[in-house]
Amino acid sequence: MRFYPSSMSAGLWRERNLRAEDAHFVGTYLQPGETFVDVGANVGQLSLAAAVRVARSGQVIAIEAHPRIFKYLLGNIRLNRLTIEVHNTAIGSAEGELVFTNFRSDDMNFACATSPADGAALRVPVRTLDSIVGDRPVDLLKVDVEGFEVDLLKGAVQTVANCRCLYIEDSELNLRRAGTSRAEMYKRLTDHGFELFHLRAGRLEPASPDIPGPDDDNLIAVRPSALSDLLARTGLRLAQLTSPSSVDRRFPAARLA
Repeated sequence: MRFYPSSMSAGLWRERNLRAEDAHFVGTYLQPGETFVDVGANVGQLSLAAAVRVARSGQVIAIEAHPRIFKYLLGNIRLNRLTIEVHNTAIGSAEGELVFTNFRSDDMNFACATSPADGAALRVPVRTLDSIVGDRPVDLLKVDVEGFEVDLLKGAVQTVANCRCLYIEDSELNLRRAGTSRAEMYKRLTDHGFELFHLRAGRLEPASPDIPGPDDDNLIAVRPSALSDLLARTGLRLAQLTSPSSVDRRFPAARLA
């Protein structure tokens, strides 16, 4: 990856293993020939890893809203001579346009209703995820949109219905800034038939808005029928619950730590 003047590039320059847990999950979960959708791709760390993993028989769709960061994403794709479908747009519940912050800490930019007080903002197009993905099946959908996750899900009904697993940012602080909550995001995902987990120390812990945790977490949403396959691919284990028998009934083929 090139050392572009961006927060993510600088972070990876200082610490090669920055966000290694994300890269490891994506790299171990995906298999050749599968499809990965990266919403909030930034400079492409995960999209590049996914493209190598799924190989030419697979497909990667990388979506980045900020026009400057999108150019850096394109540069990294070209540097690695990879075939990745790219879209320079924000993702939301409806087509249109929105205000997007333009902070120097560019990995923390987000969609907002009005321009911030310091005026560091620009306008970007908005599309629904369904309009981009269509009826293509998705093996792994990664979402990091700094609190705009619920609005994204509203415009991704078909995509989510065709998705086996989601890896999605889980920040109550960011969600509340966007006018929603962790509880609403969790409900939308469970209504789609997903089981929810947090990845901590190599284990999957059942996730609930009633269980306190760090505000910079990532949520794994997986179909119950695909959970055993996820564990087998990644080598992860299910964390022991208070009542092991309840886990055995829900996940008979899953391994417990």
